[in-house]
Amino acid sequence: MSAQNPPAVQALPKVELHVHIEGTITPAKCRELAARNHVALAPGLFTVDGSDYQYSDFLDSVTRVYFGLAATLKTGADYADVTYDYLKRCAEENAVYVELIACPAQCVRSCIAYRDMIDGMAAGIDRARADFGIESRINVTFERDQSLSDAEITAKAGRDADMILSYPHPYVVGLDIAGGEKTADIPPFRAAYERTLREFGRPLGVRMHAAENAGSSNAFEAMRFGVTRIGHGVRTILDPAAIAQLRRDRVMLEVCPTSNVLALKDFCPTYETHPLRDLYDAGLHISLNSDDPGLFRTSIGREYQIAHEKFDFTVAELLNVSQDAVDFSFAPDDVKQKLSLQIGDFRQRFFNRPAASAGKNRLEPF
Repeated sequence: MSAQNPPAVQALPKVELHVHIEGTITPAKCRELAARNHVALAPGLFTVDGSDYQYSDFLDSVTRVYFGLAATLKTGADYADVTYDYLKRCAEENAVYVELIACPAQCVRSCIAYRDMIDGMAAGIDRARADFGIESRINVTFERDQSLSDAEITAKAGRDADMILSYPHPYVVGLDIAGGEKTADIPPFRAAYERTLREFGRPLGVRMHAAENAGSSNAFEAMRFGVTRIGHGVRTILDPAAIAQLRRDRVMLEVCPTSNVLALKDFCPTYETHPLRDLYDAGLHISLNSDDPGLFRTSIGREYQIAHEKFDFTVAELLNVSQDAVDFSFAPDDVKQKLSLQIGDFRQRFFNRPAASAGKNRLEPF
C-alpha cells in the first residue's frame, strides 16, 4: 500500500469489535513497560533483532508470549498508556470506533485492582477521543482455562463476576467469554454470566468467542445464551443449519482473518482457504478485526486491505461491513448515530465522484 498514493480502502471509516487490549502491545511498547515497571522479561520473548515476538506456534503465542507481555502491565496508568497507543494507531488508519476486550482474570495475574484497569482504559479512551476523534468502549470477558475442571471454571467465573459487578463503569458495554475453546465448554459459565447480566444495573451487549477451535456446536451453545455477536465463528461455514440460524437470528460474526490463518492450520492455513468471502456471500453479518495485532503483526487497516486484496471486497462492500459493525456494536445510540454519519459522508463523497474516477467501486486512489 503506497503512502504516496493511498487507495480508498485506507481512507474509508473502519470499525473494530474484537481486539484484546493486552494483545495490542507491540514489542517496543512491551520493552518500555518492562523498563518502567522493573519487570524482567523472559528470555526468548523477542526475535534476535528485537523487532518482533518469537513463538513456535499459535498456542505458544497466546499462552507463553501473551502472558509474558501482559505481565508488564502493573498499574492503571499502564492500561491508559496502552489503550491510547492502540487507539492512536487505529485513528491513523481511519478507524472511527473500537471495542476493546478486557479480562478481569488478568488483574489477578498482574495484581492490579479491577477498578484501576477499567479507569485506566477509560482515561486512554478519553484522551484518544480528545486528540483524534476516535470513539471506543470496553467489553469484559470471562476466560476459558482448559486446565481446570468444570467446577473450578464455575468458581473462577464467579470471582470474575464479582469484580465486574463491583464497578459498572459506563464505558463497559458488553460481556464475553474468551479463550481457547473445546466442545461444550460454555455451560460452566452460565451462572456467572447470567448473574452479571442480571445485576449489572443496565443492559450489556451479549457476545462470546465460539466456533473458532471447536465446531458449530459451540455456536449453537452461544446462541442459546441470546448472543448478538460471536467472536470468530468461522467453522459455522461447515454447517448449513448454523448458517441458517445465524442468518435468522441476526447474529454477527467478528471475523479475524490473520488470526484465523495463524491459529487454524487444520481448517484455513492460508487466506485462500479462509471462509470470509463465503460467510459474507451467505448473507451473514460480519465485521473485520485484528484480535491481537501486537502479536500477529497486523492492524485493523491491514485486515480491511486483506479483505480487498485476498477476498475481492469492493469499496461498497467494505463500507457495508463498517456500517454493519456500527449497527451491531454495543455503543450508545448517540455514538452510533455519529459513526453512521461519518460512514454516510464517506459513502456520499466516494460514490458521487465522476464515474471515470470511481470506476467499478474498486480501490483506486481517493
